[in-house]
This record gives sequence, C-alpha cells and structure tokens, in this order.
Amino acid sequence: MKNKILTALLFLPVLGMIFCMLWLKTMTNFSRVEIAVSGYDPRDFFSGNYMNLQLNWDGTDCSQFKDNKCPLKDFDRFYHFYIQQKNSNALTQKVNAGNVKLVFSYEHGYQPMIVDLLVDGKSYIEFVKKAAR
Repeated sequence: MKNKILTALLFLPVLGMIFCMLWLKTMTNFSRVEIAVSGYDPRDFFSGNYMNLQLNWDGTDCSQFKDNKCPLKDFDRFYHFYIQQKNSNALTQKVNAGNVKLVFSYEHGYQPMIVDLLVDGKSYIEFVKKAAR
C-alpha cells in the first residue's frame, strides 16, 4: 500500500511537467508578430544580464495585427531580455540605432510570449555568433 502511494505521488509531478510542456507548446504556436523596441533606462540600461526594452509602437508595422491596429493593451509596456554581458556593448549600439525587434507568439486574449529578439532582421543567436568572430 505504501509503495502505491509513493508511486502515485511521484507520478503527479510528471503529469504536471507534461501539462506545462503542452501549455508552452500551445502558447508558442500562435502567430508571430514583430514589435520594434528601444532601450529603457530607469537607472541603467543593463540590469545584471537583462536588457530593459520598451515597445516602440511608432516603429511597428501594425498591419500584422487584426484590423491593422496595434493592440497596445494586450502587451506590457516594458520587457526584459536576457543577454550575456560580453554581448552588451554590440547590442547597445544596435538598440540605439533602432535595429532591434522583439518577436512574440501572440493571440488575442492570451498573454504574449517572447520567442526571439531580432537584430538587423536576424535572430539574436546569429548576431551573437557573428559578433564573437
């Protein structure tokens, strides 16, 4: 009897992990939207290894949304994006030049989820690899 209870208790976290993975899979399969960002500096531009970004709706193509209107209320005003400290200087220049966009998985009625950071139209990962050379 004790082994059955322990087995059941160990199985619950596994079910929870499966549920979380399915939820994340669903959330990241919504349509992708690109929103321009600018640096936001409440105290410092880089807070630890996180870059503070403010959505720039003026630099965003709103035709990618329903009715060609940007859904400002569906998104937070500020976002944090994790970066490695060694990439901060090169990325600061790109953000200041206005060449950075956040890519979200978005569906009206759900919380938008960041899926990528675009630098000069390419994924942040590609930018980091190129900057490391």
